[in-house]
Amino acid sequence: MKVAAPVLETEVKGKRLINAHFGKSSLFAVVDTDSNAVEIVENPGLHVQRGRGIYIAQMFKEKGVEAVLVKEMGPGAFDKIRNGLGIKVYLVPEEVKFLDEALELFKKGELPELTEPNEEEHR
Repeated sequence: MKVAAPVLETEVKGKRLINAHFGKSSLFAVVDTDSNAVEIVENPGLHVQRGRGIYIAQMFKEKGVEAVLVKEMGPGAFDKIRNGLGIKVYLVPEEVKFLDEALELFKKGELPELTEPNEEEHR
């Protein structure tokens, strides 16, 4: 299964940090949970002011992503990713800082699924 998460460029002791800002994240990690292969891809929607979720959703579709791990996701991206493509969205707890920790919780089935956006749209 392929899982994606917004990540920061910064690493701490070789561990990738999760970016709390989904749409504004410049990078996403796409992880194959079977092989543990990690591909770091640029956010294809960074060049637009609004509607980044459309570009991100398209990239996820092309990469075969089936689940997204986030700290927050706004209504636009949520609609495109979960409702439009049927990709499940899971909530990473505030205290979890690293991608590998979030993946471990996901594999154990310990991350709650988001059924609605949990970030207000910024106007």
